[in-house]
Amino acid sequence: MSGDFDVWKLIGGIGLFLFAMAQLETALRAFTGRRFKLFLRNYTDSPVKAVVGGAATTAFLQSSSLVGLMVLAFVGAGMMSLQNALGVIFGANLGTTVTGWIVTAVGFKLDIDALALPLIGFGGIAVVGAAGRLANFGRIVIAIGFLLMGLGFMKGSVASLGDSFDIAHLAGYPAWQYLLFGVVFAAVVQSSSAAMMVTLAALHAGLINLPSAAAIAIGAGLGTTSTILFGAIKGVPAKKRVALAHFVFNVVTGIIAFILRIPLLALIAGAGITDPLYALVAFHSLFNFMGIVLFLPVTDALARFLEQQFVEKRQPAARFVSQLSPTVSDAALTAITDETGYLISRVTFQNMNAFTPALETPEGRVPVAITRPEQHAEEAFVDQYHETKVLEGEILSFAIKVQSEPMDVDESARLNQLLSAVRQATHSAKSIRDIRHDLVEFEDSPRATVNAYVGYFRTATGEFFDQLFNLRRKDDDEVSFADLVELLAQVRESHDRLHKTIYSDVSDGKLAETEISSLLNVNRALLNSNVALIMALNDYHLDVSQAEALEQLPGIV
Repeated sequence: MSGDFDVWKLIGGIGLFLFAMAQLETALRAFTGRRFKLFLRNYTDSPVKAVVGGAATTAFLQSSSLVGLMVLAFVGAGMMSLQNALGVIFGANLGTTVTGWIVTAVGFKLDIDALALPLIGFGGIAVVGAAGRLANFGRIVIAIGFLLMGLGFMKGSVASLGDSFDIAHLAGYPAWQYLLFGVVFAAVVQSSSAAMMVTLAALHAGLINLPSAAAIAIGAGLGTTSTILFGAIKGVPAKKRVALAHFVFNVVTGIIAFILRIPLLALIAGAGITDPLYALVAFHSLFNFMGIVLFLPVTDALARFLEQQFVEKRQPAARFVSQLSPTVSDAALTAITDETGYLISRVTFQNMNAFTPALETPEGRVPVAITRPEQHAEEAFVDQYHETKVLEGEILSFAIKVQSEPMDVDESARLNQLLSAVRQATHSAKSIRDIRHDLVEFEDSPRATVNAYVGYFRTATGEFFDQLFNLRRKDDDEVSFADLVELLAQVRESHDRLHKTIYSDVSDGKLAETEISSLLNVNRALLNSNVALIMALNDYHLDVSQAEALEQLPGIV
């Protein structure tokens, strides 16, 4: 082996390892991603189950960052309680240590080339020559092969350095510097697994001793908290609370592990684990397990504390009713009319943002005479939906106060119409929110037949919004009964056309059973969303008699 240290071999090994981890994560998410999302959402209804679920999911998906970001999304959407989210986050830290065990057993104890090259070869053949789940399985296999090859490069370059480097130079460095290295390295590469692999390679080459390697492992756990912190920085308060809990868990656990690392390593040695590589991964698992034991009994108390944090005094979502007295019925009704138009406008652009990239704004005019709400592309869709729900609540709260004041019959009828428009617009947004994860999974699907449906849905939805933006004629703020009827017919025709396409692919055996139900559900949800938005415009623009006539048309429900 050459005595010259090849820095590019080390950098290339780290890059190949990170690339392989990203590919493995993508392939596993496509292979069983939705199942794990459902598992996390539905089977983590207590802190203990959440810990087990977080550990198991992370061990399989090989990414605590991915699991953490999924939890942020669930909490932000109100689909998971803060207590259960904390359990998943705690368990994810333990689950990520499985990578170290696997790589130590395979990558350092066996011939890497004898494993990596066949995996890359057979995986590549499966990707190119097969389709469907077999091709995706090939992606998993080839990713594991590249992961091992990247590890081999890291191991070889560090071993070369060990041949020419006097390890006595490292003896004088204090342990906190190794800890800091682990923090910075893991934060930069966004992977505690990569940090652990470099550490294992250095330990294997004799460049560092076991206590120093343990300090780096502790720092790596701290460094990866940056992923979830960045994911929550622009989120709703609930997401910030989860990110803070993740940070506190890792800091407290890391401090305890750093202080007790020598006794813990002695305990591991006393248990008969004398191989330094196995001792390091055992230490990694042990101190994360200790953190769970420490935090699990106080999860409820921690959740109550976090609930009191990030309680922002935010500006009202409403533009027109927030500063108005509900006692003046004429002015109040005008404000609710404008606020309803703002909500419809908001939902219109929000629904277009559900696609990636967002649908382009069509030529023409927004179907309500309200300024387009500012919704930045980088703002998460779930946060946009949350703000829309807040706006709905503010409108309804104000309307209830208005209804408690004396109103004539016409005013009361108009108010009821506007509240119906608010409910319909919000229902339109919810229908899109409920299928957005399906659109993402169709986009990521390795199957061309499924992937093509994203284009079909995108085209059909784009055509709907093109027609929607042509409802208001130039210099005319009104929308006609006839135009709404025509648009309803076109929406149903588009739904039926896609419905027939799905059934045709079913007949030709192009779709799996689980894909059929998902595609039909998305097609139906898009129909419901578009019809609900049309009915919101119906209540907003038309008088009571015309609105009721449209509602009586066949097939509206």
